[in-house]
Amino acid sequence: MALPNINGNVTNPFTGVFGTGQVKVFAASGTFNVPLGITKCRARVWGGGGYNAGSGGGFSMKEIDLAGASTVAVTVGAGGKSGSTTGGTSSFGSHCSATGGAQSAGTVGSGTGGDVNFSGGLGNTSGSAGGGCGGLFGDGGAGASGAGDAGFNGCSGGGCGSTTSSQYQTGGNGFFGAGSRAPIGTSGPGTLPQSGFESGAGLDAVGTGGGGGNKVNGINGGGGGINGQGGLPGGAGGSAANGANGLVIVEY
Repeated sequence: MALPNINGNVTNPFTGVFGTGQVKVFAASGTFNVPLGITKCRARVWGGGGYNAGSGGGFSMKEIDLAGASTVAVTVGAGGKSGSTTGGTSSFGSHCSATGGAQSAGTVGSGTGGDVNFSGGLGNTSGSAGGGCGGLFGDGGAGASGAGDAGFNGCSGGGCGSTTSSQYQTGGNGFFGAGSRAPIGTSGPGTLPQSGFESGAGLDAVGTGGGGGNKVNGINGGGGGINGQGGLPGGAGGSAANGANGLVIVEY
């Protein structure tokens, strides 16, 4: 997923523009230096996605009183991969956090401490598909329940199972994005690409993309289809594929 241009006031039709409209995106761990005169912020936190038909990362969002604080530690969890299979936990100080999803249909990631908390979608080893991340609009979609099955819908979509000769293999739909699909009778990658970020929805649309079709990566938080990587932020990988890293976004 390509992150949106968010260097100024961001249109968020559901949550609205927060504070001065300034935004800081953390794709890696770091420190939020509280600007002079800023006393409140809103943090959005996604955990990393799991590896190998793993589960999606959780989500948490919280409005935070920064009075007296000059810095806040930010942790961004890595996506699961071979040798380190569970997605890492992301956090904004001690205020809110989101755990990562585990590999092979393991424990889903979950958000804690926020005003809004949701969980990632469950991966599925029978379908060899990854779960999508949680987000503002609910839990992530689960990966396909078996070979040839579609991924499940959610805030972001789960990945699909492997192709059969008689079915469409469709990734699950996210709140702002459709899953990709492979045509009937082919074992190749999906040919109808899933959709991801909707610019008019601003930050509210992060983590709401479609799941991957057969051999297709998830997008914008969607789970990978069989052999497909998870989509940033927090989408889990399909069979033998990596989960996406987490993400932290701060509005102030």
